[in-house]
Amino acid sequence: MRVPTRFLFETRKDAIVKNQDILFNLQKKISSGLKIIRPSDSPAEYSVARGIEVHISKLARDIADSSEVLTFLQAKEEVLARVSDLLAQAKLYAERGIDAQSSEEFASLASAVEEMIKQAVDLANTSIRGRFIFGGSKISPTSNSYRKPYEDREILDQEVWEAQKGVEPSKTLGEEFGIKEGKFTLEVKDPSGNTIFTKDISYFDGDRIGDLANRINTEGGGLVLASVSPDGKLRIISSTPGFKFSIKQDTMGIFAKFGGDGIPEYHGDNSSFSIEIKSAMVRISTPGKDIFGDPSLSDSDGVLNTLKNLLDILRFKKEGNTQELLRSAVLDIEKAYEKLNSERARVGAEISFVQGRNDLLNFIKTQESIRKSDIEDLDMASASVDLTLKESITQASMIVAVRAFELTLMRFL
Repeated sequence: MRVPTRFLFETRKDAIVKNQDILFNLQKKISSGLKIIRPSDSPAEYSVARGIEVHISKLARDIADSSEVLTFLQAKEEVLARVSDLLAQAKLYAERGIDAQSSEEFASLASAVEEMIKQAVDLANTSIRGRFIFGGSKISPTSNSYRKPYEDREILDQEVWEAQKGVEPSKTLGEEFGIKEGKFTLEVKDPSGNTIFTKDISYFDGDRIGDLANRINTEGGGLVLASVSPDGKLRIISSTPGFKFSIKQDTMGIFAKFGGDGIPEYHGDNSSFSIEIKSAMVRISTPGKDIFGDPSLSDSDGVLNTLKNLLDILRFKKEGNTQELLRSAVLDIEKAYEKLNSERARVGAEISFVQGRNDLLNFIKTQESIRKSDIEDLDMASASVDLTLKESITQASMIVAVRAFELTLMRFL
């Protein structure tokens, strides 16, 4: 039977086109490293791979959350260790005070303890990415603004006061402190301690430090005089000898960290915040009053109150036998030390829990990545062999086609 030349031509052409399509798709897969490029390549496997990808994305977020928690907890652990060192040093100073004989020795120890209180202030104000790890306030679940520093916001009963930190005089309070508006209460007392003047004074984001000084002068009843130093520090002076003033309830805290005796104090709250890792909530903050005490309560325990009590004893501000008071202070320091160690143990347990959860999440993420790779990734060795084979088939098809088209009537007969 004679085979028509047209039939041979169409058959060979279709075979060559088919082989070239297969070869082109295989080359694309090798270049991408994937065996599933389009959903049509394998609808079922493509759907499974996308589900795994979503799971991996969720795991990555959980891992990021746990890493953030670990950062907070490890920072807290470090701070608590340093506070613990301060208490150990304070105990040593108290024991030295028991054996001290001269006023110079007591003054030297008091100076050292005062410096320790300032160090404790800095440690208590430790923050990570704008979040304070100890007590703060103004926690808003729908906001990225979590809390203000745990520090004294009041200037108490002074005749002369100067801000601890200066601000750029040309900048507004909004630029310096990120405020919209705030206010404070100015009180003036006579030499007998009677309050003779009270005034709420507001300040706004557009005010400069000089504008605030002018407002204090205008609304202060002439009882206080405010000015601004060249380096941008606010100064307030009582205009009448013996009269003292207080600045209280500063809602934005733009003034100072130090109370009337020059010692930093704290006015934190009992709030805390947590971060969710999968289904578990981990509390990463510790209310400041739990560790540092409440200065508004004279019988409140805590690191700062304990150190402040020791300082007052060394400065002979406490009535009674100094040696006995110092022995009592040693016992108070030991109690604060034990309380601090309990918190360190709790933080350590939280770190272990979060670290274990983090390791588990990383393990699951790795397994899911392997599973996704098994579905999507191409076996390059096998694909290379397949590519060589397909290229050989294509070349053979082309050779056969050429031979077929070279047929003549004589050769056919």
